[in-house]
Amino acid sequence: MTATGATMGGTRRSAAREFGSSVVTIMVKELRSRMRGRRAFIVLTVYLAILALITYGVYVVIEPNARNIAGGFGGFGGQANASALIGQSIFTLLSIFQLILICFIAPAFTSGQISLEREKQTLDLLISTPMRPGAIVIGKLAAALAFVVLMIVAAIPITAIVLMYGGASVDDIVRQQLVLLATALMLGAIGLFFSALLKRTQAATVLTYITVLGLTLGTAMLFIFWTVVISQDENGFGVQPVERAPEQLMYVNPMVGMLDVVANTEPGGFGGINQILAQLRGDAPDLGGGVECVGDVCRPIDQFGNPVDAVIETGSGYWWPRVAISSVIVAAILTLAATRLVVPAGMRWAFRRRRRPAQPVAAGFAAGDPALEGAPVIQELREGPEAER
Repeated sequence: MTATGATMGGTRRSAAREFGSSVVTIMVKELRSRMRGRRAFIVLTVYLAILALITYGVYVVIEPNARNIAGGFGGFGGQANASALIGQSIFTLLSIFQLILICFIAPAFTSGQISLEREKQTLDLLISTPMRPGAIVIGKLAAALAFVVLMIVAAIPITAIVLMYGGASVDDIVRQQLVLLATALMLGAIGLFFSALLKRTQAATVLTYITVLGLTLGTAMLFIFWTVVISQDENGFGVQPVERAPEQLMYVNPMVGMLDVVANTEPGGFGGINQILAQLRGDAPDLGGGVECVGDVCRPIDQFGNPVDAVIETGSGYWWPRVAISSVIVAAILTLAATRLVVPAGMRWAFRRRRRPAQPVAAGFAAGDPALEGAPVIQELREGPEAER
């Protein structure tokens, strides 16, 4: 039994090693074809140049206004507040712009990974190799997202400029990177799923971008429409307290996660973005008069201008972890579904039989495992040479 256990453990390690080598093989092949020309480096250079121009443009536009806003403080305190406002504005614009680019770039790199193999009639040849379908799918997804991850990481030095001005910390940059990476993973998995589901790259690309549009704008519009409908009585008047749609609808919206990261840089821990996010959570009831803040304590105002005795929780950190975790879960589910779709339906049974390992049985027979003594085939093999003698 010890020999059999050791053999099975070695079989698992060898299977994991084989799976990893298959993933690396697919990645190397895809990355060589993608990074061989000049296009990838030109795209990366243009991307970084655009981010640099956005940073400079925000500084030019915000700097005079920031000095005027913070001028009332006077001295070093006014300069510090103006610098923090500039840094917060740069961080906000860069974060939102990078997220928009990820929403366009990540699906474009993955929506043709499997469908192009079908169009070139090379998918059956790829499936017939010893590589497992999971290794093929993960390898193609990793290779497609490698360039996206490179773009995200390459923009960190430009984003880190905000540390000189203030208004954003290293923790904010880390949260920003986590949201960007989780969003790229989810959107890439969506593109790969439709690429495995459909035979044509054009159809897969169209459905991928429709899904991305539904996750970003569609969920927000559905949340607002749902909230308006359930907050009205039978006569069409608003009810108090205002009921809201399930907030789980926004867990797959990457824009909400990025807004939550940006909201942490707002002065005083409360502002326009924090107010919107608090209303999504139901912590800031909209009574028709807005919100009145004194320091970090904010209260809603009714339509007659009277403050309501209901303190609104300020600060961020509620949405972005939920959005990031939900994105990873959705990516894992769609990747598993793409693995099933890669293998043709008629080949799945034969594929499972081909992948069935036989090493533990052979190892047990060689070690004289008593648990295998009752197997008729092995018993016949053992008694065959003795019967011939």
